[in-house]
Amino acid sequence: MALSKFNRNIKKFICFCFVGGASALIDLSFFNLFFWLGITFILCRIFAIGISMIFNFTINRNITFSAKGRAIHYQIVKYLIVYAVSIGVNLLTSLIVIMILGENTLNANIAAVSGILVGIPISFFGSLLWTFKK
Repeated sequence: MALSKFNRNIKKFICFCFVGGASALIDLSFFNLFFWLGITFILCRIFAIGISMIFNFTINRNITFSAKGRAIHYQIVKYLIVYAVSIGVNLLTSLIVIMILGENTLNANIAAVSGILVGIPISFFGSLLWTFKK
């Protein structure tokens, strides 16, 4: 029984990573678009994260965690709390990296990817254990 639950969680994690990968591509695409338009680094990160969060919530709710039958308003509140923590860590990591490397397009992308990678475990375990828990 425990092995079966472990296998289900591994499958959820793999799906979560694919959704996260797609979210990261959306995040980086919008980040680069906004950065190219001359918007400041921190605003680029905030806008791009917000857009990718909408995609991420929708796909994880409906596919990864199969939680679409439950009240969405409770899930949204929990999701926002989990992702507030994850985004805080993401932004802090991004800012530290950009301060160390300097602000140009390559370094900005390195900083953005660094923030995303640090935020993944926080968002997965928060989603699994709280936001979309059955």
